[in-house]
Amino acid sequence: MTEPLLTEEGQEIFDFIIGIRPAIAREGLRKKYMRILSLLMKEQGKKTAGKEMVQEAISLIEPKMLQLMLRWKQDPDARRNLLLKYTDMDAYYASPMPVKRWRHPHPVKPAKRPEEMKVLAFCASPRVGGNTDVLIDEALRGAADAGARVEKIMLQKMKIGYCISCRRCKDEDFERWCSQKDDMDEIYPKIQDADAIIIGFPNYTSRECAQLATFFDRWDCMVRYQQKNWLKPGKRGMVIGTWGLVDADVYDELMENIMLLLHVHLIEPVEAISAGGFEGILHGFDDKRKAMVLRSAEALQQAYQAGKSLVTGQG
Repeated sequence: MTEPLLTEEGQEIFDFIIGIRPAIAREGLRKKYMRILSLLMKEQGKKTAGKEMVQEAISLIEPKMLQLMLRWKQDPDARRNLLLKYTDMDAYYASPMPVKRWRHPHPVKPAKRPEEMKVLAFCASPRVGGNTDVLIDEALRGAADAGARVEKIMLQKMKIGYCISCRRCKDEDFERWCSQKDDMDEIYPKIQDADAIIIGFPNYTSRECAQLATFFDRWDCMVRYQQKNWLKPGKRGMVIGTWGLVDADVYDELMENIMLLLHVHLIEPVEAISAGGFEGILHGFDDKRKAMVLRSAEALQQAYQAGKSLVTGQG
């Protein structure tokens, strides 16, 4: 197949985005781009791929974090404004804290009334009173105000070992949840008994934090002998993610992955909150060591309403 011809501007953008990747992965990615650009050129009746078309291909292929890096290249002021938050207190406090609420496209009311439901939240942040913790509390407050019973577990305070891949949980005669004996022994029954699960986590390095990764690894034992799942269908889920960058959608792929993990364990995500803008000179806190998200009435209200909707299916 003849490779598409790029204009000078299109080639410059293409070279930049390919150059972000490690050299060992570039050839495979280049072939993917050539395939997508060929299809776009055919669709649009173009003989060359210009700046706009290459940017469209990038939006179809790359995670939004890499798209953000391209925007920084094209708009150096945006990058400078981000860095200013680390040295200037006024810029830190003036920086936006965007929030995005994800909602199920076909809302379904829970099978139980709110007052019959138990909501179990897991906070994977090591910070008590941090931005993730505050948003979880707001979601739980919404669920509690609707009548549900609520509980929050701080994973940082629990003794949870790594999965050791013994695979005993896959044996037909294995009766425990997991071969390891730690605080997961008390957590597994709580997950099984809950009607709704909230997962809240901070993102430090473009993935879920270590506490959540370790926790989810230990969920593998819920899928038993011959792929039988010990959880029953019907549980509702909510995901809350926080990060430093001033974009509420820059880590959509990560949020979707956490939703997928819940989904494969028969917990259907019906609500989610993405919140950003928390990095800077005080690292997500104000000068009184309070979470910066407390200054965002919109973020708090969105989390509250999402928690309420989690148990009512409305709002």
